[in-house]
Amino acid sequence: MKLKYKFVVKSVAGKSVAVAIGDDNAKFNGMVKLNETGEVIFNMLNGGDTTADDISAALMAKYSIDKATADEAVDGFVGSLRAGGLIEE
Repeated sequence: MKLKYKFVVKSVAGKSVAVAIGDDNAKFNGMVKLNETGEVIFNMLNGGDTTADDISAALMAKYSIDKATADEAVDGFVGSLRAGGLIEE
C-alpha cells in the first residue's frame, strides 16, 4: 500500500503536518495533522509501496513496543487514511 498523492511533511508551529504537493495539491486540498507515530507511518507510506507488517516492524524497533500494540497503531492510522481516500492498495 502507499499514499494516493505525493505529500511533504513539515513542522508548523511545533506540530507536524502533511500537505499534498504539485498537481496533487489540487486533488487533495487540505492537510493531515500528524503525531509522532503518525509521522513515522505517513513517511513510510509516502516513500512508496510498503506493507502493514513493515510499518509495524518499524514502530516496534523505534518505540520498543510489542507487535499487538504496533499493529493497533498501524490499523487505526491507516484506517483513517483509507476513510479519507488517501491510500492505494
